[in-house]
Amino acid sequence: MAEPTVSGSAAEMARAKQAPHLHEPRLVTSRDVAGESVLDRIADVVNRLIGSMWLFVGISTGIVLWLFAGNIVGFDKTPWPLLLTLLNLPQLSIMISLQVSANRAQAASDARALADHATLVALHELAKKQVEILDGQNKVLEILRRAVATGSPEAQV
Repeated sequence: MAEPTVSGSAAEMARAKQAPHLHEPRLVTSRDVAGESVLDRIADVVNRLIGSMWLFVGISTGIVLWLFAGNIVGFDKTPWPLLLTLLNLPQLSIMISLQVSANRAQAASDARALADHATLVALHELAKKQVEILDGQNKVLEILRRAVATGSPEAQV
């Protein structure tokens, strides 16, 4: 599903103001605002991989094994320079992936905010109508109180 547009949300707000009783709240999830292009799908896969706990555990285990195995097996007598070089290489792509992930999360958050705002507008309009109804009821009650106090014949019925 495509991301909601500003004009689409403006139309939804207008409908919520005109007929708040017809408004149906929407649940917007990250899947609802997922992009449909190939790059968007690749970004989703990369974000799930980079942000997974399994990758963190794998990298941490690899670092510990490298430090111990480098001295025991002898392929890296001073493990820090080579290890740090190898660990710094993917940092640029990971930083870009984090920014892409943040942008995608922001799009989902914006869509949720628009849906929530439309619901709040509808609730506000309903509350205003309730206040109008209550004011009308208070006016009717005041008219009835005055009629009873003056002893008008309509109050006797």
